[in-house]
Amino acid sequence: MSTVRRPRVQRDSEVQQIDKPQEQQDILSFLPEENQPLLATNTGVRLACTMAAMLSPFAIFLCWAERESRVIRRFAVQSTTLEILHLLGGAILVIVSLLVGSIPYLGFLMRLLGWLIYIAIALVALLLRVKLMEHAWHGRRFDLPLMEKLIHKYY
Repeated sequence: MSTVRRPRVQRDSEVQQIDKPQEQQDILSFLPEENQPLLATNTGVRLACTMAAMLSPFAIFLCWAERESRVIRRFAVQSTTLEILHLLGGAILVIVSLLVGSIPYLGFLMRLLGWLIYIAIALVALLLRVKLMEHAWHGRRFDLPLMEKLIHKYY
């Protein structure tokens, strides 16, 4: 009896489908993911991309400092864009609620509506950031909906 391990040979009748891997549907499946190309296979690059997607101050630093890797710069620009839109939406809602807030009943309703809109903006930004982190961790491309054509020239 030999102790040498030989690789298993697939029989012709047991050929598996490699074209489309079966993935489970998750809660965040509202974004298109079909045929996303692989951008990075290096673990260090994938980790830097994930950290840039997770931490906006680090992403702002990488937008300024990173000149070598287009993949890291891409995820840093996307994360920075998400943070800018989040802060811009919050600032606009604060200004509107301060202007209309002095009116007795209408001001209260506008402040309440402003908080609800801000919470919705924060949740959408969080969901997009989680999807961005997932794609960065796997080294796959991710396109931000409605913003990708505007920010494409920065990476």
